[in-house]
Amino acid sequence: MFIGTPAAGNAPERLVQWINKNRGFNPRAGKYSDALGAFVMEDLLRASAAVSKAFETETLRHEINADVSTSSITSNIDMVVWSRGRGENIPLFGFEFKLILAAHGKARKNRLRDLVAFSNHMHNANRLAVAGGILGINLSAEYANPDPFASGMERHRFNMQKVVADSVGIYGKLPQRNSPEEPFDRPEALGIVLFSYNGKGKAVLVTESPAPQPGEPLHYATFVRRMSEQYAVRHG
Repeated sequence: MFIGTPAAGNAPERLVQWINKNRGFNPRAGKYSDALGAFVMEDLLRASAAVSKAFETETLRHEINADVSTSSITSNIDMVVWSRGRGENIPLFGFEFKLILAAHGKARKNRLRDLVAFSNHMHNANRLAVAGGILGINLSAEYANPDPFASGMERHRFNMQKVVADSVGIYGKLPQRNSPEEPFDRPEALGIVLFSYNGKGKAVLVTESPAPQPGEPLHYATFVRRMSEQYAVRHG
Protein backbone atom coordinates (compact mmCIF):
# COMPACT_ATOMS: atom_id res chain seq x y z
CA MET A 1 0.00 0.00 0.00
CA PHE A 2 1.48 3.34 -1.07
CA ILE A 3 0.74 6.27 1.20
CA GLY A 4 1.18 9.64 -0.46
CA THR A 5 2.36 12.86 1.08
CA PRO A 6 -0.24 15.65 1.09
CA ALA A 7 0.56 18.61 -1.13
CA ALA A 8 -1.40 21.68 -2.10
CA GLY A 9 -3.33 21.64 -5.35
CA ASN A 10 -6.36 19.38 -5.10
CA ALA A 11 -9.16 18.59 -2.70
CA PRO A 12 -8.13 15.08 -1.51
CA GLU A 13 -4.67 16.26 -0.51
CA ARG A 14 -6.02 19.44 1.06
CA LEU A 15 -8.64 17.47 3.01
CA VAL A 16 -5.84 15.41 4.57
CA GLN A 17 -3.96 18.61 5.35
CA TRP A 18 -7.11 19.95 7.03
CA ILE A 19 -7.43 16.78 9.13
CA ASN A 20 -3.83 17.17 10.28
CA LYS A 21 -4.50 20.74 11.35
CA ASN A 22 -7.63 19.64 13.23
CA ARG A 23 -6.61 16.33 14.76
CA GLY A 24 -9.24 14.87 17.04
CA PHE A 25 -12.01 16.77 15.23
CA ASN A 26 -15.55 15.59 15.80
CA PRO A 27 -16.97 14.39 12.45
CA ARG A 28 -20.50 15.09 13.65
CA ALA A 29 -19.74 18.82 13.72
CA GLY A 30 -19.42 18.91 9.93
CA LYS A 31 -16.51 21.38 9.83
CA TYR A 32 -14.64 19.07 7.49
CA SER A 33 -17.44 19.37 4.91
CA ASP A 34 -17.22 23.19 4.97
CA ALA A 35 -13.50 22.97 4.27
CA LEU A 36 -13.86 20.29 1.61
CA GLY A 37 -16.55 22.32 -0.12
CA ALA A 38 -14.15 25.23 -0.58
CA PHE A 39 -11.42 22.91 -1.90
CA VAL A 40 -13.75 21.25 -4.42
CA MET A 41 -15.05 24.59 -5.67
CA GLU A 42 -11.52 25.80 -6.31
CA ASP A 43 -10.74 22.65 -8.29
CA LEU A 44 -13.96 22.96 -10.28
CA LEU A 45 -13.29 26.60 -11.11
CA ARG A 46 -9.87 25.64 -12.47
CA ALA A 47 -11.25 22.66 -14.40
CA SER A 48 -14.36 24.20 -15.94
CA ALA A 49 -14.21 27.24 -18.20
CA ALA A 50 -18.02 27.42 -18.16
CA VAL A 51 -18.24 27.49 -14.36
CA SER A 52 -15.33 29.93 -14.06
CA LYS A 53 -16.86 32.32 -16.60
CA ALA A 54 -20.26 32.19 -14.88
CA PHE A 55 -18.71 33.16 -11.54
CA GLU A 56 -16.68 35.94 -13.17
CA THR A 57 -19.86 37.40 -14.67
CA GLU A 58 -21.67 36.95 -11.34
CA THR A 59 -24.39 34.73 -12.77
CA LEU A 60 -23.58 32.07 -10.18
CA ARG A 61 -23.12 32.13 -6.43
CA HIS A 62 -22.24 29.32 -4.04
CA GLU A 63 -23.50 28.72 -0.54
CA ILE A 64 -22.26 26.42 2.24
CA ASN A 65 -24.96 24.52 4.16
CA ALA A 66 -27.75 25.71 1.89
CA ASP A 67 -31.45 24.99 2.32
CA VAL A 68 -32.86 23.59 -0.92
CA SER A 69 -36.65 23.31 -1.22
CA THR A 70 -38.93 21.18 -3.35
CA SER A 71 -42.71 21.39 -3.40
CA SER A 72 -42.89 19.19 -0.32
CA ILE A 73 -39.69 19.43 1.74
CA THR A 74 -36.60 21.52 2.50
CA SER A 75 -33.25 19.82 3.01
CA ASN A 76 -29.88 21.22 3.99
CA ILE A 77 -27.16 20.48 1.41
CA ASP A 78 -23.45 20.76 2.18
CA MET A 79 -22.80 23.11 -0.72
CA VAL A 80 -25.01 24.48 -3.50
CA VAL A 81 -24.28 26.65 -6.52
CA TRP A 82 -27.24 28.84 -7.42
CA SER A 83 -28.18 30.64 -10.61
CA ARG A 84 -28.83 34.37 -10.44
CA GLY A 85 -30.74 36.61 -12.78
CA ARG A 86 -33.62 34.31 -13.67
CA GLY A 87 -36.13 35.85 -11.32
CA GLU A 88 -35.34 33.38 -8.57
CA ASN A 89 -32.47 31.34 -7.22
CA ILE A 90 -32.25 27.97 -8.96
CA PRO A 91 -29.91 25.21 -7.70
CA LEU A 92 -27.70 24.31 -10.66
CA PHE A 93 -25.41 21.94 -8.85
CA GLY A 94 -24.82 20.70 -5.34
CA PHE A 95 -22.34 18.66 -3.35
CA GLU A 96 -22.69 16.32 -0.41
CA PHE A 97 -19.61 15.27 1.56
CA LYS A 98 -19.50 12.23 3.85
CA LEU A 99 -16.88 10.48 5.97
CA ILE A 100 -16.64 6.84 6.98
CA LEU A 101 -14.14 6.71 9.80
CA ALA A 102 -15.14 3.52 11.64
CA ALA A 103 -17.92 0.91 11.83
CA HIS A 104 -17.70 0.53 8.07
CA GLY A 105 -20.31 -2.20 7.72
CA LYS A 106 -23.10 0.00 9.07
CA ALA A 107 -21.77 3.39 8.00
CA ARG A 108 -21.30 2.56 4.33
CA LYS A 109 -24.94 1.53 3.97
CA ASN A 110 -26.13 4.67 5.74
CA ARG A 111 -23.93 6.91 3.61
CA LEU A 112 -25.20 5.20 0.46
CA ARG A 113 -28.76 6.01 1.49
CA ASP A 114 -27.67 9.59 2.23
CA LEU A 115 -26.22 9.99 -1.26
CA VAL A 116 -29.30 8.56 -2.94
CA ALA A 117 -31.58 10.85 -0.89
CA PHE A 118 -29.38 13.88 -1.66
CA SER A 119 -29.41 13.14 -5.40
CA ASN A 120 -33.17 12.64 -5.43
CA HIS A 121 -33.75 15.90 -3.56
CA MET A 122 -31.48 17.97 -5.83
CA HIS A 123 -33.16 16.64 -8.96
CA ASN A 124 -36.63 17.17 -7.54
CA ALA A 125 -35.63 20.78 -6.90
CA ASN A 126 -34.29 21.09 -10.47
CA ARG A 127 -34.25 18.13 -12.84
CA LEU A 128 -31.29 19.77 -14.65
CA ALA A 129 -29.24 20.05 -11.45
CA VAL A 130 -25.86 18.34 -11.30
CA ALA A 131 -25.39 16.40 -8.05
CA GLY A 132 -21.97 15.33 -6.85
CA GLY A 133 -20.99 13.27 -3.82
CA ILE A 134 -17.59 12.72 -2.23
CA LEU A 135 -16.86 10.03 0.33
CA GLY A 136 -13.78 10.10 2.53
CA ILE A 137 -13.03 6.58 3.78
CA ASN A 138 -10.59 5.78 6.58
CA LEU A 139 -8.29 2.78 6.15
CA SER A 140 -7.06 2.74 9.75
CA ALA A 141 -8.44 0.12 12.14
CA GLU A 142 -7.16 2.20 15.07
CA TYR A 143 -9.55 5.13 14.75
CA ALA A 144 -11.31 6.11 17.97
CA ASN A 145 -14.38 8.34 17.83
CA PRO A 146 -13.89 11.43 20.06
CA ASP A 147 -17.52 11.31 21.29
CA PRO A 148 -17.85 10.31 24.97
CA PHE A 149 -20.07 7.34 24.08
CA ALA A 150 -17.10 5.69 22.32
CA SER A 151 -14.75 5.95 25.31
CA GLY A 152 -13.44 2.51 26.29
CA MET A 153 -15.36 0.79 23.50
CA GLU A 154 -13.94 -2.58 22.48
CA ARG A 155 -12.68 -2.54 18.91
CA HIS A 156 -12.68 -5.66 16.80
CA ARG A 157 -9.85 -6.36 14.39
CA PHE A 158 -10.67 -6.55 10.70
CA ASN A 159 -8.78 -6.89 7.45
CA MET A 160 -9.17 -3.22 6.58
CA GLN A 161 -7.87 -3.64 3.05
CA LYS A 162 -10.76 -6.01 2.34
CA VAL A 163 -13.33 -3.98 4.29
CA VAL A 164 -12.49 -0.77 2.44
CA ALA A 165 -12.26 -2.55 -0.92
CA ASP A 166 -15.76 -3.91 -0.29
CA SER A 167 -16.97 -0.39 0.56
CA VAL A 168 -15.49 1.03 -2.64
CA GLY A 169 -17.15 -1.78 -4.56
CA ILE A 170 -20.56 -0.98 -3.08
CA TYR A 171 -20.37 2.65 -4.21
CA GLY A 172 -19.07 1.58 -7.58
CA LYS A 173 -22.38 -0.17 -8.20
CA LEU A 174 -24.36 3.07 -7.80
CA PRO A 175 -25.16 4.27 -11.35
CA GLN A 176 -24.08 7.79 -12.24
CA ARG A 177 -26.66 9.98 -14.01
CA ASN A 178 -25.79 11.08 -17.54
CA SER A 179 -28.94 12.94 -18.59
CA PRO A 180 -31.99 14.64 -17.04
CA GLU A 181 -34.14 11.79 -18.34
CA GLU A 182 -32.44 9.25 -16.10
CA PRO A 183 -33.71 8.44 -12.55
CA PHE A 184 -33.46 11.27 -10.03
CA ASP A 185 -31.90 9.11 -7.30
CA ARG A 186 -28.52 8.90 -9.05
CA PRO A 187 -25.66 11.38 -8.65
CA GLU A 188 -24.00 12.80 -11.75
CA ALA A 189 -20.61 12.25 -10.18
CA LEU A 190 -19.24 10.32 -7.23
CA GLY A 191 -15.69 10.42 -5.90
CA ILE A 192 -13.93 8.44 -3.18
CA VAL A 193 -10.91 9.61 -1.20
CA LEU A 194 -9.00 7.14 0.97
CA PHE A 195 -6.78 8.07 3.90
CA SER A 196 -5.36 6.47 7.03
CA TYR A 197 -6.10 8.29 10.30
CA ASN A 198 -6.29 6.96 13.87
CA GLY A 199 -7.97 10.04 15.32
CA LYS A 200 -4.88 11.36 17.07
CA GLY A 201 -1.81 11.03 14.87
CA LYS A 202 -1.07 12.29 11.41
CA ALA A 203 -3.45 11.41 8.60
CA VAL A 204 -1.95 10.27 5.30
CA LEU A 205 -3.52 10.07 1.86
CA VAL A 206 -3.81 6.57 0.36
CA THR A 207 -3.48 6.49 -3.41
CA GLU A 208 -2.97 2.82 -4.26
CA SER A 209 -5.52 0.02 -4.21
CA PRO A 210 -8.12 -0.17 -2.80
CA ALA A 211 -8.25 3.54 -3.67
CA PRO A 212 -9.84 4.30 -7.06
CA GLN A 213 -7.17 4.70 -9.73
CA PRO A 214 -6.83 7.46 -12.37
CA GLY A 215 -9.39 6.99 -15.11
CA GLU A 216 -11.74 4.90 -12.96
CA PRO A 217 -15.31 6.14 -12.30
CA LEU A 218 -14.77 6.86 -8.58
CA HIS A 219 -11.40 8.63 -8.87
CA TYR A 220 -11.44 12.27 -7.79
CA ALA A 221 -10.17 13.53 -11.15
CA THR A 222 -13.03 11.68 -12.85
CA PHE A 223 -15.44 13.29 -10.38
CA VAL A 224 -14.25 16.80 -11.29
CA ARG A 225 -14.36 16.01 -15.01
CA ARG A 226 -17.91 14.67 -14.83
CA MET A 227 -19.14 17.65 -12.81
CA SER A 228 -17.53 20.01 -15.35
CA GLU A 229 -18.92 18.17 -18.37
CA GLN A 230 -22.42 17.76 -16.99
CA TYR A 231 -22.59 21.44 -16.02
CA ALA A 232 -21.37 22.56 -19.47
CA VAL A 233 -23.91 20.39 -21.29
CA ARG A 234 -26.87 21.54 -19.20
CA HIS A 235 -26.02 25.11 -18.23
CA GLY A 236 -22.87 26.23 -20.04
